[in-house]
Amino acid sequence: MPKDEDVKAAMHHSEAEHSIKLPKKDKSKKVWIIISIVLALALVGVGVYGFLKMRDYNKQINDLKAQVTTLQDGKKALEDAASAAAAAAAKAAVKASATNYLEVKELGYKLPLSEDIKDLQYFVDGTTTSFSTGSLQSKAYAADQSEPGMYCSIGFSPLGKVSRFANATDAGPTQQKALSGFVLGYSSPQADCSSNQTVITLQNAQRASFLKAFEKAEKI
Repeated sequence: MPKDEDVKAAMHHSEAEHSIKLPKKDKSKKVWIIISIVLALALVGVGVYGFLKMRDYNKQINDLKAQVTTLQDGKKALEDAASAAAAAAAKAAVKASATNYLEVKELGYKLPLSEDIKDLQYFVDGTTTSFSTGSLQSKAYAADQSEPGMYCSIGFSPLGKVSRFANATDAGPTQQKALSGFVLGYSSPQADCSSNQTVITLQNAQRASFLKAFEKAEKI
């Protein structure tokens, strides 16, 4: 049978072995804890990186959407401007086609008529044309009972005279309008065609409109 000393020695040896193994178990546990923390930190890092990248992608997408919206708005503005320009051009074309002209065929030119001189009349004597309007003559005849308004008639040129010349030199100091192959010269009336202020006012207004028409004279 083993002696007591041998039993004690064996027990002491067994305890020593257990006391040596315990620290190894504690060390292994710490290593796994560290590994777990590192993995957790790595996962957090990956998540943060993914979040930041996704935020950048979303920002890029939003920027692209904003650019597309800007381009679409610009396209619409251009389309609206083009449509407005086309409408204005069409309106101008209709207006131009609707313009009435007085043609002085004897001398090869025509004058555009505004509303207030739409009843413009003329008389040709050689290369010179005298002008008046039906409304001015009617106003003068109605106002001047003692003088039957004859000075507002065409023969007295109450709106002035237009003469045809070969060139600007021949036209001299008159107000000129150059057309293809000849020049027109305008001469103002020498005086009011009536002593009645209402008639004078109408004469001056129509003369101003006639001058505008003269500046837009065209060859026929």
